Amino acid sequence: MRGLVSVGVVALLAATAGLAFDGVFPFAALLPVVGLAAGVPCVLSVALYGRLPLWGTIPVSVLGWLVAVSATLFRSQAWLGFLPGPAAVRAALLGVRDAGGRLLTTILPAAPDSTAVVLASFLVWAAALAGAEIALRSRSVMLPALAALPVLAVAVVLGVAGSGSVVPYAAVFAGLTLLLGLVRAARSAGTIAVGVPLLACLVLAAVVTAPALPRAERPYDVRRLVEQPPPRPINGVSALDQVSAWLQNPQRELFTVGTASEANLRLAVLDTFDGVTWTSGAGFVPTGGRVPGQESGGDPVTQRFTLRKLPGPWLPAADRPLLVKGAGIVVDPATGMLAGTQAREGMTYEVTSGIRRYTAEDLRAAVPAADPAALRLPDGPDGRTPPQRARLLAIARRATAGAQSPTQRAARLAAYLRKHAVNDVNAPPGHGYRSIEFFLTESRRGTTEQFAASFALLARAIGLPSRIVVGFRPGTGSGPGSGPGSGAGGVRQVRGGDVLAWAEVEFDGIGWVPFYPTPSRTRSGGGGDVAEGAPKQAREIEQAINSDSSEPKPTPTAANRATPTPAPRPGGSAGPLVWAAVPAAALLVYLLAVLVVPPLRRMRRRRAAAPAARVVGAWRQTVARLRVAGIPVRSDALTAGEVASLAESVLGPAAREPLTTLADLANLATFGGAAVDQADADLAWRHFGGVDALVRRKVGLASRLAHRLSPRSLVG
Repeated sequence: MRGLVSVGVVALLAATAGLAFDGVFPFAALLPVVGLAAGVPCVLSVALYGRLPLWGTIPVSVLGWLVAVSATLFRSQAWLGFLPGPAAVRAALLGVRDAGGRLLTTILPAAPDSTAVVLASFLVWAAALAGAEIALRSRSVMLPALAALPVLAVAVVLGVAGSGSVVPYAAVFAGLTLLLGLVRAARSAGTIAVGVPLLACLVLAAVVTAPALPRAERPYDVRRLVEQPPPRPINGVSALDQVSAWLQNPQRELFTVGTASEANLRLAVLDTFDGVTWTSGAGFVPTGGRVPGQESGGDPVTQRFTLRKLPGPWLPAADRPLLVKGAGIVVDPATGMLAGTQAREGMTYEVTSGIRRYTAEDLRAAVPAADPAALRLPDGPDGRTPPQRARLLAIARRATAGAQSPTQRAARLAAYLRKHAVNDVNAPPGHGYRSIEFFLTESRRGTTEQFAASFALLARAIGLPSRIVVGFRPGTGSGPGSGPGSGAGGVRQVRGGDVLAWAEVEFDGIGWVPFYPTPSRTRSGGGGDVAEGAPKQAREIEQAINSDSSEPKPTPTAANRATPTPAPRPGGSAGPLVWAAVPAAALLVYLLAVLVVPPLRRMRRRRAAAPAARVVGAWRQTVARLRVAGIPVRSDALTAGEVASLAESVLGPAAREPLTTLADLANLATFGGAAVDQADADLAWRHFGGVDALVRRKVGLASRLAHRLSPRSLVG
């Protein structure tokens, strides 16, 4: 029974180590793989124990693993759907070999259908097999737990770049390791019954306190040692070039979105200008769902998209995506752009975005980021500075005259464009130097394409790093209560007429802040200053910044700039948690000590090298047990015979023989001239077992537990 329970704990250890891959693979995809890999080899080991030697059990278990992965992960290469044919065996072995490299070069977690999970299956299966065989074929107390430790280590190393936390799994793993030692070393079922609740409390305390303990915010990532493949560019017609065509077909349905948010939807971020057109320098990498770059912050919003007639590879999403679910989706970590690699029309996917929030106080003291690429204004084809650049600079200075801060210059630039040009959907397309100069100085009529491009170029001319975003307004609801402003979360239809382009300016410590220079189609020109598609937050911030006093203000510098206060994390300040964690950690260490030190001390005494030392150890262990019964004995103040007589008066006549024999052997080992042999040592420890049984019958469980938890148990 002890062996069977040990194998069960080994299975739990292997499963816990495997589930620590939670940050590497989606939990739903990981759970069945780990459960199968942890349970089946333990069952096979128990079934074959005594029937096959170890060299026969291992091939059977390996064959079992191949059958398992063939039936679950490599069905297409298996015979009859589950038998491991040559193709399945090769796929499994190559999967184990290549999984590490793939996991180190992709954004974690891996895709739910990724066959790289075969690595977790292989490691957990091997750990469960090794641990079960050690538990059944040896008397080692803790060695079976070591088999699963490398699995936990690999999960920690690979999961550094993931979004999960390994702390709960490590705490449970430590608790199960102690449970295994308790099961294999305990002398009675009562000891196990007392130890299990203590271990449960230890694990719970570790799970609660470990996240609050001070530790490195950014652990070392082994990905730094791996040469990452370059992000893959995706070619396609610039989204800004398509704005005019969409506006000419305003009723063409591009996609539908189900969401409760009124946020605009970003399609493409354009950050590179060559003098004629704006393009994207994004590089895309595969992901299993997480979009890095903005781990927290903003209000989470979920959207469910279905594509209709939307051309190009780009996929819309609200603000900065955090998570994405869908087949064939790649992401640009720098901008959060999404793109699809599969068929377009009818494609569905789900995005969770973080809608960023800004305040006028944050932006008033902000300074432009040091981003030379976002300030670049290219020369002409002949290498000379085009004359349009000087005119752009003059217009930008005139538009921002009197502005006292970088954010106020950006806000006034947007207001200038809205007041001095008309939003005309029939205006000719184009956003190169010549087109923008013509728009600003002569026609003063353009679409959202020209307004956004003009803002970006004018901003760069006066030292504001900028880029263009092409996207859409939230669309029109197609169901009851699902229209804009309802907040009901119904399905909205986004058509060509909903296209919108805006600009973003990068500020140090804040990031990219949107500005909306396109005037409303119904109130454009003639002094109107209503921004097309601008969210309420953006309008309020721009109004507050533009209304600031025109009195000169000191230019923010690196020494006196205000750093925006980061948004508080859920759960409030970490300070009280840290203070509470200190005594909790101390209690955890103490409980661990009183639980582990006495058994280790007894083991050391019982396994002493010399027989005389083992006899003395048995006597000292007996004296410690007599104290549990309330017998005030001190081995340094009383002789061994006096201790035996005193204990006999409390424990009864049944204690006379073992105590007397133990006392004689202790005197012989300490003072006697005759040698003590191995048989004497074994006899001493058998009599200790008899005294221990008498103490257990006399002293209740509660009293023994209280003595075990007292500091005296550490020096027994």
